[in-house]
Amino acid sequence: MKNTKRFGAALIATAAMSLAAAGAAFAAGQGDVNGDGAINVADAVLFARYLVGDAELNVPAEADLNEDGMLNAVDLTVLKQNLIGKTAETPENPENPGTQASDDLYVTQITFSADSVTLKNAADEIVDAAKASNVTVENGTYVTVIKPTTDGTTDFGDINLDGECANGQIRVDVSEETYANGQVTLNLRGLTLSNSSDSPIFVNQIADECVITVKKDTVNTVSDGESYTNADESQGAIYSLDDLKFKGKGKLVVNGNAGDGIVSKDDIKIWNGTIEVTAVDDAIRGKDSIRIGDPDSEDDSALNLTVHSVNGDGLKTTNDTADSGKGYIRINGGTVDIKADHGDGIQAEQNVEINGGDINIYTYQGSDSTGSSQGGQQSPWGGGNSSKPDVSAKGIKAVGLYDEAGTTYQSGGTITVNGGSVTVNSTDDCLHCAGDAVLNAGKLKLSTNDDAVHTDSDLYVGGKTAGTDYTSLEVYVTNCYEGFEAVKIYQNNGNIYIISRDDGYNAAGGADNSGNGNN
Repeated sequence: MKNTKRFGAALIATAAMSLAAAGAAFAAGQGDVNGDGAINVADAVLFARYLVGDAELNVPAEADLNEDGMLNAVDLTVLKQNLIGKTAETPENPENPGTQASDDLYVTQITFSADSVTLKNAADEIVDAAKASNVTVENGTYVTVIKPTTDGTTDFGDINLDGECANGQIRVDVSEETYANGQVTLNLRGLTLSNSSDSPIFVNQIADECVITVKKDTVNTVSDGESYTNADESQGAIYSLDDLKFKGKGKLVVNGNAGDGIVSKDDIKIWNGTIEVTAVDDAIRGKDSIRIGDPDSEDDSALNLTVHSVNGDGLKTTNDTADSGKGYIRINGGTVDIKADHGDGIQAEQNVEINGGDINIYTYQGSDSTGSSQGGQQSPWGGGNSSKPDVSAKGIKAVGLYDEAGTTYQSGGTITVNGGSVTVNSTDDCLHCAGDAVLNAGKLKLSTNDDAVHTDSDLYVGGKTAGTDYTSLEVYVTNCYEGFEAVKIYQNNGNIYIISRDDGYNAAGGADNSGNGNN
């Protein structure tokens, strides 16, 4: 239904025409562009997003409010003017707290400044903070979102954020009981937000997820202080107790100056956008999962993720609950650049899966590290890497689950590569896991001062069964102590090139310093 040429022509309509149209009433039902049965601020928000190419109208037939055969800014003006001063169809009801208060009190725009915030509704009118229906403001620049932007049925309108503030916070605290399907979408449209005593973005609760959309042609920066403790007794520039999703076509810079950069106690999805995260500890940490690259998109160029961890890991998950199916990291696409100064590039408590994308990982001093004589042991058979470094700086690590004593492997800890391009330059192992390592397809370029691929279980190269058509697997190991080390190694396909200082393939047991057990 969208007609760009007609929309462009409408922009030069005369002021008299616009004013006349704005003063006209429209027929019953007209204006319900989202099709929810009510005409309110949600329709104006959706229409505005449609006109800038951010959304589609659910009921385009109800959008031509001046009946000139075109959908344009004049129609939006008509809609806004008819909403001004109008009470909502569903005012706040103490017995039904999920209903929306008057539309002109619902905040869809928050602009931060040094010591205050400006709140506006969808009609671009200023909203008094004391009267706002969906947000509260404390200390001038601490804003809390208390109602969802959608409850799964009604789209109330996203919240746009811009401005600059050195001591501010956006907090999401939407009751999961009242809004069982609640979601909050925060659109970053040129926001620079810092806080030295708390997490600048803090999600306390939301039933579905908090979506952070980085809008096209905008640069946004979120930074915390060097020493503080937030409400969860932790640190993180963007910190959430529930699910987080990142998307958009703009740029987001996150500086975790005290600890982590981006944290979720549940799931993290990073679908698209240009996102740069630097952190003292872990750059991105999700308890249950980290998923990178929209699985429904074939455009790898839509995501550029750069992470730098100083003392922790680049990407990390921590859920160690057996049979939960959680604690994993999955990369579906995009360009992912990871630098870990003293930790692992990727560390999943349970499983790592790579299905596509261009992934580049550098840890510690890379394969050029001289290591330490204490880092490895010489075996009677000549095994053991005497130059293995003391620091654990692996490229990709899947920890796996062990018994309470921490000595007997139980489950998980698998690394599966199904596609994409993976380049690792690491001081410790490039790929390291407790469970099986399965290299099905893709292109791996590995360089390390230790093992290129090390598993304490079995290694499958070119599929798990003989005859599997995984001819697209290519592995290039240009520097390593040992190439492939595992309990058992099965190669069913693939092109493998290994330059090593010791064994190219070692099926002598898989454990560190193995080679003398005559396995």
